Amino acid sequence: MAKPFLIFDLDDTLFDSEAAYAYSLKSIGIDPDSTEYQEARKMVKSRLGEGHVSARNRILYFKQMLDQRKQYSHSQVLDLMDKYETCLSEHIKNQWVMLGRKYLFQNRLKNIPKVIITNENLRTQVIKLNAIDPDGSLFPYVITSEEMGREKPHLALFQQAAEILGAEPKDGIMVGDSLENDIHPAIQLGMRAYLTTEFRNLGHHQDIPKEIQVVNRLQDLERLFHE
Repeated sequence: MAKPFLIFDLDDTLFDSEAAYAYSLKSIGIDPDSTEYQEARKMVKSRLGEGHVSARNRILYFKQMLDQRKQYSHSQVLDLMDKYETCLSEHIKNQWVMLGRKYLFQNRLKNIPKVIITNENLRTQVIKLNAIDPDGSLFPYVITSEEMGREKPHLALFQQAAEILGAEPKDGIMVGDSLENDIHPAIQLGMRAYLTTEFRNLGHHQDIPKEIQVVNRLQDLERLFHE
């Protein structure tokens, strides 16, 4: 029997990224719910088009926001981004400790091959991963939509995860917070799938397929893999 491997989504699966984003924006003086910020974000996404791999990059939102204020300068947009990234790293590092993830990944899941696949630009995701796993010992493989030129739920990201490990997709186990982006494409390739509800209220989802197991906390994986 082939050895199984794990594929993890990153944001809102390994940690609460929405909380980290909000904290980081507020720390640099930007209200994430403000009309100004939301309009800048909407304009960037509209200009790039649906599913564009750069449409999640905060530096584009900052540039657009400063343009709208007629306050743009190269130094200012870089200063905002630098401060934002520092706060983001700090918040995620603190979350990792508070969530008690270290034991789970350094002990119980240590010997299971793991790949992260994520819809984001590489720099942002590496900053997050560096906060929780600076030497890459826990998560040695990461695949971003920026590198692949397409976003989940495109099957290419899942297939690439298997290819990196020299494995067959059917031996993969997907863990993620999104039915659409994580779970359904994994099942399409014959993988097992675990839907995590730790940071997202999934009560609006109906008819979750029977082959999907729901885990309320990522720590529950310890029990599932050692029963």
